[in-house]
Amino acid sequence: MPLILMMHIFTHLIAGCFVASLALARKEISFMEKIFILGASSCFGILPDLLGPRDASPWSHSLIVMGALMLPLVYLLRFFFKKRSYIELYVCFAGSVFAHILVDYLGHGVHLIYPFSPQAYTLPLIYLGDPTLWMPMLLGTLAFMFPVKMKSRSGLNVLLLLFVLVYLGLKIVRVGQIEQKLAREFTFTPEAVVQVHPVEENQMKTFADFWTLGFDATDSQRIVRGTVPVWSGQMRWNLNGIYRAEGEVVVERTGKDGLEVVYRRPSSENEVLLEVLEEKKDGNDVLIVARDREGNRRWFIFRKGKWGFL
Repeated sequence: MPLILMMHIFTHLIAGCFVASLALARKEISFMEKIFILGASSCFGILPDLLGPRDASPWSHSLIVMGALMLPLVYLLRFFFKKRSYIELYVCFAGSVFAHILVDYLGHGVHLIYPFSPQAYTLPLIYLGDPTLWMPMLLGTLAFMFPVKMKSRSGLNVLLLLFVLVYLGLKIVRVGQIEQKLAREFTFTPEAVVQVHPVEENQMKTFADFWTLGFDATDSQRIVRGTVPVWSGQMRWNLNGIYRAEGEVVVERTGKDGLEVVYRRPSSENEVLLEVLEEKKDGNDVLIVARDREGNRRWFIFRKGKWGFL
């Protein structure tokens, strides 16, 4: 099994354990009871995936459906955990399921409010398996397992949770910065759609790629794609091209899990994408120097909201 896939699965397992460690951090609990509760929580941490893939079984990743399903299930589990109240067990076990769904929400689409809406939602901030998520949760779980003072482990777990939330918050800020930078450095029409997301699976080469975001800007006559580090560093363009004629920018919910897909419908069957070599302002206009497949240079000018071919 590839290492990154193993880290993906481990993230779900340890997220369930971390929820339980947060819920019971200030409770008197024996070591063996900890083991059993953490074991059950880790199982519930992967339960949604065991119930079926998100696209075929949308209810398996629904906060509403799974929250209701856990009500009787936790009631039955009280037979094995008689020292714990129903509320404590529900927070541990249902919370582990919710943690799985929310982690998936940060990586790919989940049907959060199914059956009230079949729409998939996502806030694409992480490539699942990101060690910045599971390492703090692992540390919090270990502090809960071993003989650490209740006050200390409670405070530690709160700090670790805050660390994860701050990390996600920084990524949200970074997404906004990338969108603004693209708008400053490139000229687009109002039809352009900019998407910022974790790098694609085929781009995951090293651990540093967990802290890299990809961007795709699709316009009627331009395509810009690349990556940028989360913490610092320059944008790297994988594609910066322009077409001679306009095409239609299409937004559809036909992607995996029913997510939004953006693409450009070609203006003709044999159109060619030219590589942009230089882009500069000339008064109120913008000039682009591009190169075709034969190496010939072509000039474009952006005037009155449209690209023209010179």
